[in-house]
Amino acid sequence: MLQTKTIPSVDANAADYWPSVRRKAKLNNALRIAVERFDTIRVGRIYEAWVAEISSMVRSVAIQCQILAADDYREFRQMAADQFGLPELCESEEDIQTMGLEAIHEAQASLYGDMAG
Repeated sequence: MLQTKTIPSVDANAADYWPSVRRKAKLNNALRIAVERFDTIRVGRIYEAWVAEISSMVRSVAIQCQILAADDYREFRQMAADQFGLPELCESEEDIQTMGLEAIHEAQASLYGDMAG
């Protein structure tokens, strides 16, 4: 016996339909911009610094696209992490920047010696 499939209906007049469509479109547009910018970032020899640069780029795209709500911003960073294969983007931005700077200082110290003392 042939079973009929039920197609879910979408109520475009529902109160939350258009805001959710706009939100999803905003996130998708921001991800498209981030992908374009990702392709222009030069890969360096210091991985942590490269990740920090990508994290900064993701933040600037979020600001440009006005992804300001905390939940939306977290979702956008998760989308970017999935897109770029960098789970580090879901960590604290401060930690990412700190690790990047520390890695640069360590590389500099190993090349030129400890300049601090």
